[in-house]
Amino acid sequence: MEFSWNGLKTVVMENDVIRIEILADKGTDIVEFLYKPRDLDFMWRSPVPMYNRTPFIETVAGKSGNFLDYYPGGWQEIFPNGGSCCEYKNAMLGVHGEVALIPWNFKVLEDTQEKVSIIFSVRTYRTPFILEKTITLEKGSPRVDIEEKVTNTAEEEMDFMWGHHPAFGKPFISPAAIIRVKGATMRVVPGDSKSFSELKQGTTRWPMAEGKSGKPVDMSVCPSENDRVSDMIFLSDLQEGRYDIYNEELKTGFFMEFPLSVFRYLWFWRVAKGSFNYPWYGRTYNIALEPFSSLPLLSEAVKRNDQLKLDAGKSIGVTLKAGVTEG
Repeated sequence: MEFSWNGLKTVVMENDVIRIEILADKGTDIVEFLYKPRDLDFMWRSPVPMYNRTPFIETVAGKSGNFLDYYPGGWQEIFPNGGSCCEYKNAMLGVHGEVALIPWNFKVLEDTQEKVSIIFSVRTYRTPFILEKTITLEKGSPRVDIEEKVTNTAEEEMDFMWGHHPAFGKPFISPAAIIRVKGATMRVVPGDSKSFSELKQGTTRWPMAEGKSGKPVDMSVCPSENDRVSDMIFLSDLQEGRYDIYNEELKTGFFMEFPLSVFRYLWFWRVAKGSFNYPWYGRTYNIALEPFSSLPLLSEAVKRNDQLKLDAGKSIGVTLKAGVTEG
């Protein structure tokens, strides 16, 4: 089903178990992931309003880019840069790259009682890539299957970063929500002057971080809404390309599976009314667990040899799965 949300072309895909709402005119953001048996939407909605706008928004405007001015929450595709603005091959790339701000084309591949499948595609404009994404729902299944392919259309080798940015909010997120990751190294990085953290900087093993009070902090337990914390944490050396978030009170969870050969890191962003000034002003409560190819900034990833690469004319493909668990 296709309709318009504040002037943005929007696609709804659903079966008898789940419904997802996709902003085709803005990056294929998944702004709703609803589990029908419990009427539970896992996605977080940002306090930033999504006003009527032109579909195309450039990646960089001002020192912080345009991403946060047009961030509705939910789940974004991040490509070909992750993190703050940077310069790569004379191109200025904004916060989280190009594709999350611009319209994608789409075509229905199958629409039957047994299966719904749609292919979305986009061509980047400051870098020479084509990104294709096929999302499929099958009857009775509580998950989506996502098949993606990146193609380098340049006549030279290209570097890039690739990530997925799903953010989760209330009522799914609460202190009853437990994050399950199978083995990882955890690195706490410094925040900025507008954020508050209870954690010491440094590297430990998941899930225990070192608290500033001297007590360990279990990062697998989501903070409460008014804990006044804001942290950015990077998980590496993952033993499995999967995570689960399970709410023990709701008896419902969300999982994501991803190939470790491409998405070698999990970026863990958690905010419990502890981030002030622009853009959150102390208002937000959410977590995000983000499979990423690299640590932040494409320009820095190239220096670390931490980036993905494609030769001229070559492609790379991945498969992801995300959905609901119960019991």
